[in-house]
Amino acid sequence: MTSPDPASLLTEQQGRALFPREISRFFTGDPGHALLVKGAPGTGKTLFTIRGLDVLERDGDVLYVSTRVDQDTVHEMYFEEHFSLDKTSILDLSQDPFELPLDMDVPFERLDLDALLEWIQQVKAASKRLTIAFDSWELIYEYLATRHDEPPDIETVTTQLVALARQEGIRLLLVSETADSSPLEYIVDGVVTLQVAEDERGRTRRHLRLEKLRGVRIGNRLQPITLANGQFQAITPVELPTVHTGTGSGTWKPRPNSKAKFSTGIGDLDPILSGGYNRGSVVHLELGTDLSRDAWCVLTLPTIRNFLVNEMGVAVVPPREGSPGLLHNDLNSVLTPRVFDTYCHVFETYAGPSRSKDTYENDDQSEAPSETSRAVSKSDVDSSIGIGATRREEQSRTSDNVVERKRSTTIDERLESPVEGGQLDYEPYMEYVEQVRKQSDGPLLHVISMDTARSTFETWLGDFANYVALHNDLAILITKPGTELRKRADRVADMHLRLERSGKAIMLYGENPLTSMLGIGIDQSQSIPRITLTEMV
Repeated sequence: MTSPDPASLLTEQQGRALFPREISRFFTGDPGHALLVKGAPGTGKTLFTIRGLDVLERDGDVLYVSTRVDQDTVHEMYFEEHFSLDKTSILDLSQDPFELPLDMDVPFERLDLDALLEWIQQVKAASKRLTIAFDSWELIYEYLATRHDEPPDIETVTTQLVALARQEGIRLLLVSETADSSPLEYIVDGVVTLQVAEDERGRTRRHLRLEKLRGVRIGNRLQPITLANGQFQAITPVELPTVHTGTGSGTWKPRPNSKAKFSTGIGDLDPILSGGYNRGSVVHLELGTDLSRDAWCVLTLPTIRNFLVNEMGVAVVPPREGSPGLLHNDLNSVLTPRVFDTYCHVFETYAGPSRSKDTYENDDQSEAPSETSRAVSKSDVDSSIGIGATRREEQSRTSDNVVERKRSTTIDERLESPVEGGQLDYEPYMEYVEQVRKQSDGPLLHVISMDTARSTFETWLGDFANYVALHNDLAILITKPGTELRKRADRVADMHLRLERSGKAIMLYGENPLTSMLGIGIDQSQSIPRITLTEMV
């Protein structure tokens, strides 16, 4: 799975990508902001704070101040994976607050609450733009308060500290050991809360809640996070159009299938599923609420690509609200036209875009075809993005005019369309895929959105699963909220995966087999965007 590589130095762009953008803007905008970092023990407050120092160190000096453990232990536990931070960034107040790598004079012999602000001013004077993290602020206050007969309360000291930070342009992170409401929230400029819980099946769910950030608009208040490899990482939102938007200059490289498995087409997912999808199996892909209409393509497009590049037939019945032309545009940008025209069959079910606020409205790829559910030729596909095509013998040649092995490349036009009025009928579909099978001489991939299935399909769903197993095919049945056949699809499925929204991010997890929560990302460093998965731990 994709996670920060401890063997290589993170670039500035990579490091910032792992930290919430809203908090980066909070600190890089107006200097002198103070952030209160709240959360129960074990929620990741220290790792969040160190990730923040890692980001902010790039334009100034940073200090991590604690009283809990010695410098070497803190560095070994938290800092070794952050190559921009070293031991000189760590200060243990219980040891010696004067051993700093800074040219400064300290006008007092012992640090207490009265001397704290003066000490910070001295550090600031010897530094360029300064960031100080106090972890935890309550423990540091209590440690220094023991040196007073009548110490001021923590609210008074915090008010003085925040006022100094604003005056001197110092960035502060104050780590609090409680998730409860605190008077300190009204003193500081920003508040974030880290949360962790387990669902009913024992999966860890972590979130960062942005309570307030002065001067920053919070558009994504609840953000999923992970502590994979002992590092804080925000699971970033995914713009779904980037899943199927390439430069047009790349070619899909096939992922290997084994004798027992079909690759999912996703490098991070195959090992999680012990090599991929079982041959002869049915996969139930359940879509959660609030997902956009093209969320189904996140997992299915890579599998479709991998089948086609291996010259295996694919039959797709997309959701009725899916973007028309999505498959045509994506697959023709990463595969040769001959492969798409020979092996891919898409049955038109488009019923117009959803009125949900979360749907994508950028559908200028094509207009919905005026006719439904017919086989059309390659020229028809180019002019009206639609359904499975009538294949011509000359289209089975490569650009080098090398003739492939002989096979029938024409679907019998006398066949009844399996989709009528946007709904899928079982028997016509099975007759059609038998024609598809003759073209590829091998296993088929069936991708069927169950919101298109007529009631007759429920009657035959068990038989369909047996058919898939008999022919060593792979079937992916897509269900979404309100789909009548959702429970029935789950009963016949060998595998049950679920996509859901968390904040603005998309999460994947397995109900069968049981998996961790997996954050979905898009790596666009190559000509073909690659789906990545980050485990939530």
